[in-house]
Amino acid sequence: MSARISHVALNSNTPTPIATMYETLFGLELDMSLGSPERGEILSDGNVLLNIRPRVAGQRVGVDHFGIEVEDIEATFAKLKADYPAIGWVKQPDDGALGTYFAHDLAGSIFSLSQGEVAGGERPTDRPVSANFARWSDGNPSQRYLQHYAIRTRKLEECAEFYEDVFGFSHMKPAAGDTNHYLSDGRMTLILIQWSIQDYGGISVTGRGPDHIGFKVEDCAKVKGEIEGYSTHFAPGNAPMWLLNTVNRTTDENQIRAKMVADSNPVSQYQFTDRDGVFVVVSDKSFEG
Repeated sequence: MSARISHVALNSNTPTPIATMYETLFGLELDMSLGSPERGEILSDGNVLLNIRPRVAGQRVGVDHFGIEVEDIEATFAKLKADYPAIGWVKQPDDGALGTYFAHDLAGSIFSLSQGEVAGGERPTDRPVSANFARWSDGNPSQRYLQHYAIRTRKLEECAEFYEDVFGFSHMKPAAGDTNHYLSDGRMTLILIQWSIQDYGGISVTGRGPDHIGFKVEDCAKVKGEIEGYSTHFAPGNAPMWLLNTVNRTTDENQIRAKMVADSNPVSQYQFTDRDGVFVVVSDKSFEG
């Protein structure tokens, strides 16, 4: 069954400054057509959308879900009914979120489902250069894009087989020294990481589910310098990101949590979080390498 990862959704208390940060640092194209802050912000890397939604009552701030686009949604529902009767889905509210339905995997991690033309091929090479990006970097925005979405789960093998079976994602199984499963649609990778409470010694235990997002860039050292330089243009505590090596954010818990992300991601070269606490991995390496 043909499918692709279409978007990543974040919940934010301040969608616009967070979106501006992602636009400025990674050259994402900002959708200017929404026209209402109540609908959040949508950015694109030419293939995957980043949907930054205003947090509403009952929602947690941070990574919320990812989206899957299929060619035939009724065939997908029929597959779920026949082979995975415990999986449910509901129609999404008309609140600016991308996707048509919400569904879940065998461990309860949420994703959205929609129907559309599932395109493949090469990444765009001529993504528009935004004014914010051009003021900050002389790089090529088309070489900076969302590379992966990571989930920590208790049902590692079962969920990996689920995404492979239902959506036809290419499945790279654990190798020596790496227990992760990697599911790829050909351009975007879903990383499944084993969740264990033993990993949280000395820090607050966070729930299973979305863990971090990752960007592929042309030169990680160059982008790292741009991120750290960009941060200096804001008053302490007002920057739209947290640098994990700065004095006001260097706590034991931050460092332990950052090491967890780095240790669980073989391409991780640099990490920071946005102001909502979303861990972002930056790398010029690919999983194929």
